[in-house]
Order: sequence, then C-alpha cells, then structure tokens
Amino acid sequence: MKKIFNGSRLKEARLYNKLTITELAEKLNVTKQMVSKYESGKSEPSFEKSLQLNDVLGYPREFFYTADKFFIDNEGTFFRSRLTATQKSKEPASIALKYSVIVRDFLEQFIDFPALQDREIYEGIDNPEELALSIRRSMDLGLEPIHDIIEVAELMGFTVINMDYQEDKVDAFSSMNTINGNSYFVITTGDSGSFYRQQFSIAHEIGHWVLHQNINPQELDKDEYKTMENEANKFASIFLLPKESFGNELKTKIVDEIDTYYNLKRKWNVSMAAMIMRARDLNIISADQEAKLYKQLHYRKWRNPEPFDLETKVTLPVAFKQSLELLIDENILQGHEIPLKIAEAYNLYLTPKMLAMICGVEPAIFMDNSQSKVVLKIKDFKKKQSS
Repeated sequence: MKKIFNGSRLKEARLYNKLTITELAEKLNVTKQMVSKYESGKSEPSFEKSLQLNDVLGYPREFFYTADKFFIDNEGTFFRSRLTATQKSKEPASIALKYSVIVRDFLEQFIDFPALQDREIYEGIDNPEELALSIRRSMDLGLEPIHDIIEVAELMGFTVINMDYQEDKVDAFSSMNTINGNSYFVITTGDSGSFYRQQFSIAHEIGHWVLHQNINPQELDKDEYKTMENEANKFASIFLLPKESFGNELKTKIVDEIDTYYNLKRKWNVSMAAMIMRARDLNIISADQEAKLYKQLHYRKWRNPEPFDLETKVTLPVAFKQSLELLIDENILQGHEIPLKIAEAYNLYLTPKMLAMICGVEPAIFMDNSQSKVVLKIKDFKKKQSS
C-alpha cells in the first residue's frame, strides 16, 4: 500500500526550522508554488526530493508519510516577551512544546512522576501574598530562599524542559496540555545565560499556572496580555522574596545603597533589579530611592549582565533524564527502542537529536550500538597488581 505524503507535517517541519516557503523552495531547488502544493496536499515530492527533506529539515522521511495518532488539547501558550516576539520565533517553540508533551505522556506509562497539584484549591485566595505563601506551604518551602526553582517546579508535578530554541525574544513559555486523558503543564526555558533570570522566569510561569486558569492568552488583546504578564511578575516576586523573610531582612540593611542588594543576591538567588522592585512594592524604599539605586546600577555598569550572572551556571531539569536512565538500567527499554516505541504509539517520528534536546541527554542514548564490531574488554589489572 502506497504511503500518502502528509503536507501538514511538511509545514510543521518548515516552521520548526524557521523557514519561509521561499527559503525551503530554494533549498529543495523547486518553486515556492510547488512547496505550497506539497503543504496543501495538491502535490507530493518525488522520491529524491523526499529524501532531501531529511537533510534540509532534520526530520526522518517517515515523519512526512504518517498522520498524528494523538490529539493534544492546548489551553493556550503563555509566552514571556510575547509583545516583542515574532510569530516566526514562537512557532518552533510551540512545536517543540508539543513534542515534549508526547514524550512526557509516553514516559508516564513507566515512571511514577510527582503528581501535578490541583490548582483549583487556590481559586478562593485573592491576596497575592497569601497565594504565594500557600504554595510555599504546600511544598514545605517555609520562608527561606529558593535555591533551585526548577527542582521545586518538578517536585510540584510540572514538566520542565530546557530547549535550545535560540530565540532571544522568548525568555520562557508554558501551557496546560491534555492528551489521552492526562494533563501536563509544561514550562520551557531556553538558554537565558543567567541562573538568576531563570529563577524569575520559572516562578513567572508558575504564576500563570495558578493565576490564569481557563484563560487562553492568544485571545487577549495587547493591554489584557500586559496586565496578565504583570500579575505573573508580581507573583514571581512574592514567591521568591517573601515579605516576612526577605522584607524583614532588608529592613535591617541600608536600603538605598546598591551594595546591600549585591550582598543579598547570592543568598536569595534573585537578580538585584528584582530585589529593588520587590523593595519598592513593599514600600521599604521610596520612588526616589528606587531611582537612586538604578542610577547606581548603571554607574557601576551592573546591568545586563549583573554581577555573578556570568559565573553562576543555570540549573537543568532532571526528571526526563532520570526517567530514561531508569528505563535503561532496569532493562525495561533500550535507548534505541524509545523513538521506535514513540513512533508506534503516536505516529510521530523524531530523530535522536530532537529527543535528546527534549530530554536533556546526548543523542547517542537513542542509538543502537549493539551491532558495532568494536568490542572492548577490561584489562586483567588485578592479576598485574598481585604479581
């Protein structure tokens, strides 16, 4: 039976690679009208052109000759910096997020992940300070600084992915997704280059999860979206810098000297700018003192990057990586079987490189090395030591 070319899959692969129809046409050495016909299903590429797709787009040939065996209900994606990000920059991120949902759902049948909290229990809490404290209490975080927000998020049941989507205008993004009756809130970060910026970004996305239930951000106008972003920023600030601990500690310091925030940065794991903003929100400093502090930041050239930004490594999610290690170590699945099993269950063919990016591992883990003719043995070093 002849396999039918799936034009929508070609469009997905093109968007993931940030290519226009014209750019893809040039790479395939065909007209842009022909690429449009491929994508609309009015024509299909020759055998030779279909082989070219792997080299140009990085997807296996099978990807273009299958259809989805799944349906993902996406409630809408929250993009930080949506107001400046272009559609071209958001498309690859959204597609990568979809793939991460598939991988998470696949692993769910084998791995006992932390259960995603029921966010409805927080619906009746209108005070942002109390809301943030309630989530801290539910996670036994107390009022102390959060040393790794990614670890906290994974323990809360979020699916956290670090992806190299190489987009400066997209700091982080998140969305609630339902597939096969299972719901996953996925938080995705890129290479922000700053551990402290990452801390705030993840807390910001947790804010969307708890504050903006049943809201599709894509349906909001510019002003509504800006209000929603400000609400998530405020939550992140409160969550990372509680009034009862950070606020009280700050009151014992010289609050209008930038060295105070410099000295507190590595304790509270939050940027100096975020601490200044929080101090103003708590009325610990006045508007004039806030302006003075920012002038000191600029004078010392401590903005973008701030002190410690370049020397403090970002933390990475571990849940997917540990899941794969468990499956392989317990002989449940071999690494090279995982992409095959995903393809079998979802009709989604992903390369080892794509899976490796999603899971935070090296691509080699998904390759079959059992047929290699290189067979190494360990030296009999014990005999040499005794002689």
